[in-house]
Amino acid sequence: MTTKCFFAALVCCFGLGFASEASANSWRVNYDKRANADFQDLNAAMADERVADGDTLYMDKGCTITTVQEISKKVVVIGPGYFIGENDADEAYLSAALVLSGEGVKIAGLHTSNISVCANNVVIERCRVTGVIDGNTGHQSNNASILSCFIKGSVNGSGSSNSLGWNICNNIIYNNSGSNSSTHQETIRNFYEALIDHNSIRYYNSTYSNYSYCIYDVYNSTITNNVIEQKYNNTYCIHRSNLSNNNIISHNILSCSSITDYPNNKFNCTSSSSIYSTDWSSSYSERDIYYVLSESSIAKGYAEDGSNCGPWSGAYPYVLCGYPLYVPRFESITVPSEPDESGNLKIQMVIKNQNK
Repeated sequence: MTTKCFFAALVCCFGLGFASEASANSWRVNYDKRANADFQDLNAAMADERVADGDTLYMDKGCTITTVQEISKKVVVIGPGYFIGENDADEAYLSAALVLSGEGVKIAGLHTSNISVCANNVVIERCRVTGVIDGNTGHQSNNASILSCFIKGSVNGSGSSNSLGWNICNNIIYNNSGSNSSTHQETIRNFYEALIDHNSIRYYNSTYSNYSYCIYDVYNSTITNNVIEQKYNNTYCIHRSNLSNNNIISHNILSCSSITDYPNNKFNCTSSSSIYSTDWSSSYSERDIYYVLSESSIAKGYAEDGSNCGPWSGAYPYVLCGYPLYVPRFESITVPSEPDESGNLKIQMVIKNQNK
């Protein structure tokens, strides 16, 4: 069976999953000309008048784009997920900066570098981000949603000027600034009226301990049901100036010492082994599987609603590998080495629809 036949089968599945959006068009993106996709990159799709608000762009598995990309229309861009088996090459990877300038843009299932949020109501969901998600771009970026992502880096806003009302929920976020950073490199910083809920938030800086905070300059916000770990500066996981800035801070698992004004949290939780199924207290982890809660985790049952703290419970439970919701994917393809007795080559495909 040819590659085109495989793709046709997958398109049929996509059609079943998105039948309610019959008026919108779907497009393929692949930088390799041999793939015969509709567009070689996102910039080309944005420049094409056929691509309209409401359309969906599917980035092929294994597609890597190395130039800066900008999404300027209200479209959905979907990749295959990340940490797919042992081979990162199966991801759809944007290795240069990604600019989200179309209001209501949504991306899912991608691996990206730095992301600039330059419009309101942007959604970044189930993505692997290696870099900074930056709302401090000089553009309005209100009401952005960062949901169920695996982020090695940080999430930055612009305070009360342009990035109000962000939802930062159910993510695994760790910032490893190493031993060379003597400037502020906080994991989440500079937000007003944000919801920071059900995340795993970690900061690791082995030398410049005075500059390491998980949460810094956040005001009038709700910080709940998170696991927040600080390495090499355990006095404050949340910068002390934030503790009197009209924040709600409740039912978090914190590695820092107690905060008098916020007793409804668990403190001094400095060992990863008491939280996660894998103990990596002295280092950091770059795979989502290591953030699964252990059977006896102190995060279990401590959320405000009686569920678990961290990314696996809450409104947008984290999904391993960031498989996009309601998007079918090939689980396996079996091709026999020779035809059967009737001379037919029977190929078996297992296709799974991601329903959670």
